[in-house]
Amino acid sequence: MDAPTPRKIGLLLGFQLGLRIGEICGLKWGDFDLSAGTVTIQRTVTRISCGNGHTKVVVQSPKTKNSHREIPLPKSLLRVLKKLSKDFSSGTWFLSGNEERPVEPRCYRKSIYGYLKKASVHQAHPHTLRHTFATTCLQAHCDIKTLSELLGHADAAVTLKKYVHSDMTRKRREINRVFENF
Repeated sequence: MDAPTPRKIGLLLGFQLGLRIGEICGLKWGDFDLSAGTVTIQRTVTRISCGNGHTKVVVQSPKTKNSHREIPLPKSLLRVLKKLSKDFSSGTWFLSGNEERPVEPRCYRKSIYGYLKKASVHQAHPHTLRHTFATTCLQAHCDIKTLSELLGHADAAVTLKKYVHSDMTRKRREINRVFENF
């Protein structure tokens, strides 16, 4: 197995925390509180249009007020981050490993596609990691309000609309559960 790198760990941040790609690109090592076991989302990196077909990369506040959030880190991810963090200062951008500039989402997306291709996973968009996180949480019976806050949604209705879908198996299970004593 290849050694963990921030770019590879970024995949886990999407899959295990539901972070958007711009939020992962916007992380600095100082956003991780490894003694408390949390990460704070306080910026995002995006490419915006300047007109005349030109674009530029900007670092800005997260997508919404609720997107600015503190998220607990899974223990396994925390262990890996603690080992890697020794090589970096708090002002270092997490993915780029330097203090000058972050990795832009377009470049990180290419890295992700490379990792997915190496794993023989095709036709998967990096944002799928966020959807997989939400689906995994729902299947594990995470309550909607908690999931909504972890994802940085303005309210639980956004989470319900985007991620909660029923199927016949679920419908049958719930009908049988509700009416098992009748």
